[in-house]
Amino acid sequence: MSGIDKIIQEIETNAAQSCDSVLAHARQKADMIIADAQKEADQIIADGKERTAAHVADIKKRGDSAAELEEKRVMLYTKQQIINTMLGEGLSTAKNLPKDEYFNLILDMVGKYSLEDKGVIFFGENDNHRLPADFLSKLNQAAKGGIVLSSKPALIDAGFILKYGGIEQNCSFDAIFAGEAENLSDKAGRLLF
Repeated sequence: MSGIDKIIQEIETNAAQSCDSVLAHARQKADMIIADAQKEADQIIADGKERTAAHVADIKKRGDSAAELEEKRVMLYTKQQIINTMLGEGLSTAKNLPKDEYFNLILDMVGKYSLEDKGVIFFGENDNHRLPADFLSKLNQAAKGGIVLSSKPALIDAGFILKYGGIEQNCSFDAIFAGEAENLSDKAGRLLF
């Protein structure tokens, strides 16, 4: 082999070694890049799973909270319906008491709601027709002041209206139940629940 062939062979050997070294270095660098990319991808996946789990937990928590709130709302509505039904039945019972019990209740109410002045009492048309014979004298005994029975009927179902001068006090059962609705609801609620 001639000198030139040796030089060429040495150059080729050096070039092959240099290529192998560069190629090995490039493969090593590529492996490091791939490993780093795999680590980064794994971290992104882990972070995504963590965020997804947190998001799912938050959605579940909000769903549970909404379900609990809806359950409370339904329970409150149901309780209100039960109380309103009871109050309605109580009002109906009071309006439909037997005659003697009904007018005894009226006397008790006159004693409670009358003033110490002379007043006029108005009954509904239905009650005007069924007043007991000695009821006016019992009214005057129950009232704190004198009572005069009006010949004009009031536009009420049950109970009465007291009038003192220009002031009227609506003692109809509907007005009393409406005025006491919150208090009666509270009492009924404590008894029931």
